[in-house]
Amino acid sequence: MISISNIDSIILIQVVLIFLAGGMVKGLIGVGLPTVTLTLLSFVFDIKDSISIILIPVILTNFYQMLDGNYLREIISDVKFFLIGSFLFIFLGFYFLTILKSDTILIILALLLIINSLFSLMKYEIKIKNYKSKKIQLIIGSMTGLTTGVTSIYTMPFIFLIQSLNYSKNKVIQLMGLSFFIFASMQLVLFSSYQMINFNKLLVSLLACFPILIGVYFGAVLRKRISESFFKTLFNMMLVIMGGLLIIKIIF
Repeated sequence: MISISNIDSIILIQVVLIFLAGGMVKGLIGVGLPTVTLTLLSFVFDIKDSISIILIPVILTNFYQMLDGNYLREIISDVKFFLIGSFLFIFLGFYFLTILKSDTILIILALLLIINSLFSLMKYEIKIKNYKSKKIQLIIGSMTGLTTGVTSIYTMPFIFLIQSLNYSKNKVIQLMGLSFFIFASMQLVLFSSYQMINFNKLLVSLLACFPILIGVYFGAVLRKRISESFFKTLFNMMLVIMGGLLIIKIIF
């Protein structure tokens, strides 16, 4: 059971640094908090515990991101069927999370990291012509909800809809804030309903908000000094490496 009192001091330092890193990535490019923290935490804790302790920070940061802009009504109108499909299929994804072994979930997580990052590194975009279609949005939403429920990786295949929408940078960030807030809130409800998150995990999750917010602040400062395109390349290379390391960890 995870609690502050029984976490070794070395591990606690590692966890704080992981949350700082996740916050900095979030501050720099507006995404990546669950991806970075979840991937790195999986080297320290069981993957299911790792998912449970990132939920509160993900909810709070994306709630702010969702409200930070003037496009919310327009976004909801554009992607409402995607959101409905995602919401419904998170239940099925969560069901698989409860029955699959942790190593199986880690393999799925690692493969999603590698595929997603390679697409970004190759600058390969898949644009869907009929992205406004109710059927297309429900399909993409259901697949995104499924992968979200199992792994807490929110961007596959959501990224294909994002690329198709051709939104401005600020509008994309608000879209991701809205979607990720809904996903993480639904996960928190499901984890609580199945008693997979308790007071100790909630406390760790709440305390994680402090290093994450510090990281977000410094990330926002660094955003003005570092090329975003260079950082995104570095970030995606790092995710490919981490995905590979996760697979090696499982095999050996």
